[in-house]
Amino acid sequence: MNLELFIYGLVASFFAGSATGFGGSFIYLKKKISKKTEDILLGFSAGIMLAASFFSLLTPSVEILEESIKSSFYVALVVSVGFLLGAVLFWLVDKTVPEDYFMRFSPEELDKKASKKIWIFVLAITVHNFPEGMSSALGFMTGDIGKGITLASGIGIQNVPEGLAIAIALVAKGFSKGKAIAIAFISGLVEPVGGLLGLIVFGLYDIVLPIGLAFSAGAMIFVISKEIIPETHKRGFEIEATTGLIVGFILMMFLDLTFG
Repeated sequence: MNLELFIYGLVASFFAGSATGFGGSFIYLKKKISKKTEDILLGFSAGIMLAASFFSLLTPSVEILEESIKSSFYVALVVSVGFLLGAVLFWLVDKTVPEDYFMRFSPEELDKKASKKIWIFVLAITVHNFPEGMSSALGFMTGDIGKGITLASGIGIQNVPEGLAIAIALVAKGFSKGKAIAIAFISGLVEPVGGLLGLIVFGLYDIVLPIGLAFSAGAMIFVISKEIIPETHKRGFEIEATTGLIVGFILMMFLDLTFG
């Protein structure tokens, strides 16, 4: 294992996660952001994650395996297994984590049902920050610094609207802007934790790195399909949210192909 790349990956996952708190700070710029804008921004985030999964995770996974495995069938099999493991693990997380886990943090005077919905949303973003952290860290372990920087930057960019979405939801339910930003920042700190775990599990040995990259892709795509896209299609702005997704996908694809 290359210690320098390990440190790069860990630092990158921290800065990518910190972008969530940075996004939350934009709550000071505007008192109210429309629901349509929220859905467009979340769609944009989903698009970046989708493109990152394909171009920055699955493609390097295949390329690394092809250097040591001559059979295309076995390359596809290994990548598929890694991808499936990531999706299944986060399906289990989704089934296991209690939906009212964060209820004790909400103000007592708030309506409990409404508060629960807000915290489920916050928890969903927090949980999906974990595979993002793994992805931003493991991108460096391929040995391609440019691709690692591009992947971490893309994840950081899409964390900005997510942090803003968290802050908007919490302020709407009575939290001060300062507390809302702090919670957004804390939710992003899951990323360096995910990055460290990913580096330890998948970065120590070159042979398991491709599995780790595919694992991260599977986890991110599960979260996109299970949490983010449905959230953007609840309020009648499906076309706008899909447009945001397409723009985000193109941006991340462009960054990866140009600078990766």
